[in-house]
Amino acid sequence: MQTPKVIGTIVFALTLSAASCGGSGSEVQKNPGNVKEAEKIAAEDRASGPMPENAFKALITVPDPPVSLQPDQKVTIKVKVKNVGNAPWPSHGRASDGFFQVNLGNMWYDSKNSRIEKNAYIRSGLPSNVRPGDEVEVPLTITAPSMPGDYTLQVDLVQEMVAWFAEKGSVAPKFKVKVGG
Repeated sequence: MQTPKVIGTIVFALTLSAASCGGSGSEVQKNPGNVKEAEKIAAEDRASGPMPENAFKALITVPDPPVSLQPDQKVTIKVKVKNVGNAPWPSHGRASDGFFQVNLGNMWYDSKNSRIEKNAYIRSGLPSNVRPGDEVEVPLTITAPSMPGDYTLQVDLVQEMVAWFAEKGSVAPKFKVKVGG
């Protein structure tokens, strides 16, 4: 019977700790270009708001992208991401909901360049905060579209509840993939 009380106390203490670290993110939202605030967020190991605009810059490489897959096939690819921006990328988001952490993800586009909305998209978290100039390797599990055809796979980073890096001007690599037969 003691264990549930202890766990509840630990969760409550972590929640209070996160709240005391500026959980509202109001300072970053007022001044999203504030690099010192982004460094403070990274030092606290949790993001509490959007990163500065110049943080959304990455060099993403996929050493061995798939060229053909079967419908609904899942494979894990290795992706290298390098922070070429001016602020750290947080590997953890707000304690209450995970908002604002940076994750690696993918999107599929059909032969008409329309995004495939109904697909099993799985995102991968960063192994740690990634400071400017640092590079990490992140495994990313992708699921091929369910219908055979010619597709484009795009790999990108996203700050949850803010934006994909490509939407902020960073280059997200794309690869042609044949699905089926």
